Amino acid sequence: MSLGRGIVWLVFLVSLVACGAAQPPSVDPVLEGERLFRVWCIGCHSLDPDGPTALGPSLAGVATRAANNDEGLTAAEWLYRETVNPNAVVTPGYSPGLMPSDYERALRPDQLEALVAYMLTLE
Repeated sequence: MSLGRGIVWLVFLVSLVACGAAQPPSVDPVLEGERLFRVWCIGCHSLDPDGPTALGPSLAGVATRAANNDEGLTAAEWLYRETVNPNAVVTPGYSPGLMPSDYERALRPDQLEALVAYMLTLE
C-alpha cells in the first residue's frame, strides 16, 4: 500500500471513530427514574395505595401530595428534598431514621433528577 493510500485510510478511520463517539443515546429520564425506583425504593415503598408497605409509606399518589405541600416548594423540589433528606418531614406512623439519607452521595445528580421525574408521574 502506498503512503498516500495509507494516509487516506487513516483519515477515513479517524473520521469514523469520531462520528461514532459523538454522543451516547439519550435516555428518557422517566424510564431511568422508574428503573432506579425499582432498584432503590420499591423494597420499602409500595405503589399500591391500599396495599401493605414494608418499611415506608406507599408512594401511590406521591406526585399529588408533593404538589399540595404547604411549604411553598414545587412538587419536584419537595420530592428531591424528601429523597435526600428523608427526615425533614416524616409521615405519621413511620419512624424517623429508617430511610437511608445518603442518596445524594449514592446517586449522581442526573439519577436523582430522573428519580424525581418518575415520582412526578405517580399521581
